[in-house]
Amino acid sequence: MNRIVLNETSYFGAGCRSVIAVEAARCGFKKAFFVTDKDLIRFGVAAEVMKVFEANNIPYELYSDVKANPTIANVQNGVAAYKASGADFIVALGGGSSIQCFAVTVCHGV
Repeated sequence: MNRIVLNETSYFGAGCRSVIAVEAARCGFKKAFFVTDKDLIRFGVAAEVMKVFEANNIPYELYSDVKANPTIANVQNGVAAYKASGADFIVALGGGSSIQCFAVTVCHGV
């Protein structure tokens, strides 16, 4: 049996990225693992979130190889990258594919 607790709190809308790092620190997390796609990198969205973590001195790793409709190999690569990163929490940036990849990563070995 697997149990997934996706989150306690979801943030969305104007200004939400400014509280993510503060919330992570409040929960005692030390290092983030961002799961996103190449488009959010290209459009600068991921960079804006990473700036907040940098300003709060919270290190992170970035996994941006998420594909639309993630494949098994895509998820396996994400799991391996997460385990190698030393991160203790995952932040999914984006829409369905990033969140799907995040959820399956949690189910398979994290």
